[in-house]
Amino acid sequence: MPQKSKALRTMIDLTPKQKRFVDIYVENYGKISKVDAAKEAGYTSKSKYGPTETASRLTNPDINPHVCRYLEKRMAQELAIYEKDKLKSYKTYDRLRDGAENKGQFTAAINAEVAKGKMAGYFVDRKEVTHLGLEGLSREQLEKRLDELEEKIGEASNIIDVTPDSTSENT
Repeated sequence: MPQKSKALRTMIDLTPKQKRFVDIYVENYGKISKVDAAKEAGYTSKSKYGPTETASRLTNPDINPHVCRYLEKRMAQELAIYEKDKLKSYKTYDRLRDGAENKGQFTAAINAEVAKGKMAGYFVDRKEVTHLGLEGLSREQLEKRLDELEEKIGEASNIIDVTPDSTSENT
């Protein structure tokens, strides 16, 4: 039976090896590369760049759109698990804090507690931006600043005037 066109392939058309590649890659996302996932899924090649090419082809939507759709679906499922289950993250920070504290690594323990607090919303990272130019000043502040500048100019009355005379230019 001839293969379906690439555009018509669905997730039903996934081979067990393609499914295993995606599952391994998603389960270990951030820990292993696509190439490592392809090797672990059982893809082999005699070529030096074989696993790299295989991983690239598997995640190319023009070549394997059904694999990419399955990958997107699995990534969304995995992300939903972590977005829904904040308790798991709180417990992880607790475990990391306790482990660091038991080893006497108090800086790491404090950092884990702060990260947990930020996640819970106990700490807000607030930053203020101040403008030193005149644009950010109110009318009263601007008038006060102009008065200060006029006073400074008055103090500098001993400045020598170097403006050329119009009479000295003609001679």
